[in-house]
Amino acid sequence: MSFARKYDQFQERGAEITAISVDTTEQNQAMIDKLLLPFHILSDPDGELAIKTYGVWNEQGHIAIPSIVVVARDRTIRYLYKGKDFADRPGDAEVLDVLAESDVRRGVGDGTR
Repeated sequence: MSFARKYDQFQERGAEITAISVDTTEQNQAMIDKLLLPFHILSDPDGELAIKTYGVWNEQGHIAIPSIVVVARDRTIRYLYKGKDFADRPGDAEVLDVLAESDVRRGVGDGTR
């Protein structure tokens, strides 16, 4: 997870990284421990708490679509990237640029990409 390697850069821009998964809390904790992740992974097994809210639920597979969502403190979506598969992710630079353009701490910027 490249975001883990650049975690400090995200924090410097006022971002807090949280992953959301359909896996159990135990499975998520095992992933955190194995990869030494500096952020939390929340469990949303049915997608009802957050995954469906952001429109990234794959109904056919009953899993989340691999996605990156930048949400400002005012809860507006500043950036949404939906991947085609687990390896399809935007580069760190793209997300860091979004954070630089859109002050997620104050909810400023339109997040269009």
